[in-house]
Amino acid sequence: MSEINLNLEGENLYRQFISAIAGQNWSAVEAMISPSFQSVHSDGARDHAAELALLKGVNLGTYTLHDFKVTKANNHLVVTCWNSIEETIDGERLSTKSSTRLSVWDKTPNGWQLIALANLNPV
Repeated sequence: MSEINLNLEGENLYRQFISAIAGQNWSAVEAMISPSFQSVHSDGARDHAAELALLKGVNLGTYTLHDFKVTKANNHLVVTCWNSIEETIDGERLSTKSSTRLSVWDKTPNGWQLIALANLNPV
């Protein structure tokens, strides 16, 4: 896979994930997240079920994603980017200041699945 294709694939995976969350397409979001998924946020770590519960409580507005970096390690893509997102969780509006996100994707027989996510925007 060339570097250009690698970068596009990683960026597209993350954009599809955010788009599915913004569109509240929960079946698509759940299909993208591996059963062995783990995330870390400013308030702690979450597993697959806890992350889905958090995401279902998020109301995303306008968002901007930029400065993607993608690396490949065996069957994994590591994708980092900067996000500025209008998001409300449990009725509380979070900062729209740009923050970094890191996602790790595993290539499975059924396609790419998200296995890890780091969201450094304070929750």
